[in-house]
Amino acid sequence: MPDNFFRRHRSRIIFGLALALLLGAAAYGRASQGLAGYENFLPELAPEAAAFNIVRSSGTTVVYQTADASGTATGYITAAEGPGYGGPMHVLVAWTTDGVITAVSVPDHHEDLPWWNVLVKRDFFGQYVGRSFTEPIQLFEDIDAMTGSTVSCNGVSIGVRTGRLALAEYLGQPYDGPPDPIRIGWPEILVGAGLLGVVAVRTLPGIRRHNWPRVFTLMYGFAVLGVWLSIPLSLTNIAAWLIGYSPHLQTFFVIYIVVFGFIGLAALFGKNYYCFWLCPYVAVQELIHLTFRGKVRPNPGLFKRLKNTRFALLFVALFLVLAMRNPSVSVFEPWNVLFSFKGTPDQWVLMVLALVSAVFIYNFWCHYLCPVGAVLELVIKIRKGIIGLWPGRIKREDLKNAPTPS
Repeated sequence: MPDNFFRRHRSRIIFGLALALLLGAAAYGRASQGLAGYENFLPELAPEAAAFNIVRSSGTTVVYQTADASGTATGYITAAEGPGYGGPMHVLVAWTTDGVITAVSVPDHHEDLPWWNVLVKRDFFGQYVGRSFTEPIQLFEDIDAMTGSTVSCNGVSIGVRTGRLALAEYLGQPYDGPPDPIRIGWPEILVGAGLLGVVAVRTLPGIRRHNWPRVFTLMYGFAVLGVWLSIPLSLTNIAAWLIGYSPHLQTFFVIYIVVFGFIGLAALFGKNYYCFWLCPYVAVQELIHLTFRGKVRPNPGLFKRLKNTRFALLFVALFLVLAMRNPSVSVFEPWNVLFSFKGTPDQWVLMVLALVSAVFIYNFWCHYLCPVGAVLELVIKIRKGIIGLWPGRIKREDLKNAPTPS
């Protein structure tokens, strides 16, 4: 009897246990989250200072006044958080007594080193030196972003400007410059067009019966999401929201379109409009497979079991993200290296193995390892389960089998 019960409800039991463990990891991560601990990094920005006195504090934003041995004020240091690709970063800015930047430091972050090193090598931080707290200091306008590391640049920019606002308030000269506008340009327009295009291809009767529209949407995704923008739907982008971290809306509205667009469509219509339709990595895998014509196909039973590997990887990644409150630990998807040509040695090895496997097995990564596909499939399954519980829902099959009234 217990065995029969487990077999009938195995999926629900496993899902419930996994959810309980993830909630426990989230609780542990939140409970173990300490204070910012900026004090350890202050001497790096002002080695000549004898004292660092807190003059203003609000949440994770702190303004310190530096002083010499005699107690005379020598300047200020603002400390604030900025949203990076892998989670929050601590951004420290040294200011003169009249509010001019002398140094910018990010002593604690979770960014991938290959991307972060671009900022260091190109002296991104040096652009802030000499700027006053009365200036807008906006990314893309006053400060040049480093190509390929825009998200990290934006995290630093937000940390600097958040500290600037706190310092301006303390100095009695609140900054009243223009707020950051939501940037809507070609990236947002073309990603939105891709979403609408896939919906049309899979919905319109005159189009969906053909195969060529799918080839077109895959090419479109490869060119726009992969080569040009390098922002395919990523587990890191999804995981960041689970722990309260999100990209800057005004600067990265396109990421909101990618994440909430595809997840929202899956929740509304019960279809995956991303995998096998607009994913740039699928386009690469299918091109490789068609070129070499590999013919390794697992039998249906083995195929079904191997597909569950995606859910196991997804669980492990989310568990670590929630427990450590660090989205960057979920970065293992090969597309990141493929389209940016930046990555750690282990990420390069994984990308090569995934592409070589695609030679022999059709869409190897997508079928067996992709955590994003697992997320979208879970959304669809949860939607189906919720609709199944909807009061008064009548299935079409029931209507067909209902007796005809006499």
